Amino acid sequence: MSVAEKKRISAKAESRKCAARFWRLFPHLLLCLSLVAYAALGALMFQHIEGGSESTTQQEYHTFLGQIVSTVQNLTDNTSCTHQYIIQKVEIKMRHGFKSIWLQRPDRWNFFGSMFFCCTVFTTVG
Repeated sequence: MSVAEKKRISAKAESRKCAARFWRLFPHLLLCLSLVAYAALGALMFQHIEGGSESTTQQEYHTFLGQIVSTVQNLTDNTSCTHQYIIQKVEIKMRHGFKSIWLQRPDRWNFFGSMFFCCTVFTTVG
């Protein structure tokens, strides 16, 4: 057997080893890439769904705050109202008119905030 044949055989063996290593790593790499793609797609969906509700809620919230302020101003002008009575009136107005959606901040739902949420779901549920 000549030196050229030995080199050709060793090149084939190296090629087979490289292919074997590739196929051993390929499923793991494919799983990681699919997880990244799935997280990116989920981040885009959450960004679109959660981040798009800013227009009407902010105006409603400011209107509600204006009503609370005017209630407090009207009751403090009345000298017969006690501090406790004013607190009760504001508390009643808060219980019946406050919406929890006003506390959500759509500006937090950018792509990276949504990606963070998706990764949190992966690590919690996963």
